[in-house]
Amino acid sequence: MSSPALGSILQIAPLPHWRWALSLLLSCLALSGGTMTIARGAELVLAADGKSDYQIVVPDTAPSPALSNALAQTARLLQTAFKANGADLAIVSEAKRDAAKPAIFLGDTAFARQQGVAVAKLKGWSYVLRASGRDVIIAGREQVGPGVGARKAEWDRVGTAKGVTDFLRQYLGTRFLYPDLPARQAVKDAAGVNLLASPAIEFLPTPRVAVPADLRVEKTPVFDSWTAYPPRGGFYEIANNRFPRVDDPFGGHTYERAVPPEKYVATHPEYFALLGGQRMKPKNENAQYCISNPEVQELFYQDLIAWLDEGFQSVDLGQPDGFRACQCEACAKLFDTGGDWSEKLWLLHRKLAERVLAARPGKTVCLMSYILTANPPKSFREFPANTQIMLTGTNDDDLAPWRGHVVPQGFTGYIYNWCPNLSTRYTPMRTPGFVETQAKRLVANRIQSIYQDGPGTLQGLEGPVYYTMGRMFDDVTNNQAKVLVHEFCGAAFGKAAPPMLQFYDQLYHAIELYARQLGTRDPAWVYTDIYGRRRKHLTDPMQFLGFFYTPTLLASLEAQLAQAEKLAPTDKVKTRLALVRREFDYLRGVARVVHLNHAFQIQPDRASRDRLLDAIDARNAEIATYFDERGRTKPFGTWSYVPFPPAGHNAAHLRLSHDGYQEPYSNTPFNWDTKTMRNAPLAGAKRLPANVIASPVTFDSAHWAKATAGELVALPGAAPLTRKTTVRAVVDATHLYVLAECELPAALQPAGTGTNQESFALYLAPVAGTAA
Repeated sequence: MSSPALGSILQIAPLPHWRWALSLLLSCLALSGGTMTIARGAELVLAADGKSDYQIVVPDTAPSPALSNALAQTARLLQTAFKANGADLAIVSEAKRDAAKPAIFLGDTAFARQQGVAVAKLKGWSYVLRASGRDVIIAGREQVGPGVGARKAEWDRVGTAKGVTDFLRQYLGTRFLYPDLPARQAVKDAAGVNLLASPAIEFLPTPRVAVPADLRVEKTPVFDSWTAYPPRGGFYEIANNRFPRVDDPFGGHTYERAVPPEKYVATHPEYFALLGGQRMKPKNENAQYCISNPEVQELFYQDLIAWLDEGFQSVDLGQPDGFRACQCEACAKLFDTGGDWSEKLWLLHRKLAERVLAARPGKTVCLMSYILTANPPKSFREFPANTQIMLTGTNDDDLAPWRGHVVPQGFTGYIYNWCPNLSTRYTPMRTPGFVETQAKRLVANRIQSIYQDGPGTLQGLEGPVYYTMGRMFDDVTNNQAKVLVHEFCGAAFGKAAPPMLQFYDQLYHAIELYARQLGTRDPAWVYTDIYGRRRKHLTDPMQFLGFFYTPTLLASLEAQLAQAEKLAPTDKVKTRLALVRREFDYLRGVARVVHLNHAFQIQPDRASRDRLLDAIDARNAEIATYFDERGRTKPFGTWSYVPFPPAGHNAAHLRLSHDGYQEPYSNTPFNWDTKTMRNAPLAGAKRLPANVIASPVTFDSAHWAKATAGELVALPGAAPLTRKTTVRAVVDATHLYVLAECELPAALQPAGTGTNQESFALYLAPVAGTAA
């Protein structure tokens, strides 16, 4: 018997019947002495009613001090889960364990090796769960990140942590809901986090902790790595299959890495592309190369070997960005492809991969499919046994051309889920339904690693999406988004889950069109018009935001969130809802400005303008509360980091002061100078009241000081005014008197005609229905 299938699972036969009978007999004898290691049926009971006889055992040594710390924190996580259910388990090294007590052995212990667990043979983030008599083994591969110097990997592998997080989810009701550590921190850095109190993790009540007595599982996760920026590697990421890169470097464009211009341009100009009759001398541009040069090809090869010899399992190979073909005669003749440079590159890269296969069997070369090599090769359909392909798109249209080719090591690929298309990076972009479909497509097409373009940092509004996406890869065949969203909300919000389910359901329904059709690289991202022009459906960010976030939707979301806040049963739930509240208030502030701007455009009067300016000021004031007087984000709740605003984002970013890729917001009302606009006259027609007087009027009359002053403004589309002109008016029974005062002194105004000079013209129109 084993745990339910999660990812790729190897089922191993249970113990022979005589061993099971002996184990059961010994366990029953132990039970009569008061221990709790066996219970009804074929189960090991690890804890019940707040008591446990188990200890947590870690290896006496680890591959490095950092990995020793990582295993210690992983053991503490396991200990905390038992503590949440009232049971205290000691953490001891293997040499100091109590041999009379059963144990949960973590990592590469001597006991695990005695039971035939060879962690060195496990691939990537694979792990083993095994029951052996009264004891339980949870072991993955701990690996120091390879490389030295500039090639040193940023992350170590803690495969046992993946085994523990899956074990906790399945047997101790633990849910990893949000990132538990700041960006760029690994599990070894978790010592400062109170895991029991952290809002990132929920320990659901599990008064009886039991595992199958014949537990015997080996699991290989779907992915080798899941790269995003900023990189993360805490328990949340490992639990949800967002593994940091360990032994597979990511460069993509690798020629310059292998043949750095600063090293070779002076001594070997022949290494660089011949362009327009001259060898390129790259300085502030991408270097281009003479790929027919045997020495250049050898440097490409040696670069690949160097990475593998430093401990990397795979290495990447790809042509420069903005590729330009060398125009020398040898390159023209290379591989007899003529002017087909796509085929030249594929044949060169295949040749290099074949050399690596012969020299370093068991290692992988990842070839980049990009622009010139976006389409598969035409001259061959089967790649060498060590070859993987990196795709720059993973939609059906990107994957379909490859279905006729044999790529033994599968694919890696980009996803663009959180690369905004007119949305802001602080408003939701994807839905559980979208990521469910995407996960199934990625697995079906043998995607081994993900490069995520766009960070996805809205844990409050998109938390169920991130959770669903990660959990889908535990068992893409059987997991369903509708179940995982309920799993997330039930754990995250407890009694407040019902209104939060309604909140998320309404929000995701509202943006489903964007998530599935209009987002970056989605089917309706661009279209071709009747003139053959490639155009985008979305061009106006204000139109986009107004369409998706209607006043009716926002009011309903507010009602659901307010209801959840009233029902919040614990401090953890209140902290999580406070994050949802902060992100929702930001979204609502953005949408309010959009809708009031549309109202002002329809009716550009002072009342409409002032409401719009008030909304802009309120939004800016809300953003200001996130930061201290030095511009640093203030601590927020009991999180170990500030989840919103995202790390590295200041008030100007949140005000949308800068344009980004597909984020044209700098010249929108979000960045108006509201103080200046309040003091400025409205564009278009002006109303100037005229005071009624009885006495005669002269230039020096006191009447003018009491009359309302109106300031002239430039006509729409005209050049900006360089001088100020004010106009006042008074009226008696028979005359209208108008006084215009200009900044230009009269002494400087030459006498004569006003042609081609600044002038003031007054036109009078009779009131409709009266005599002229």
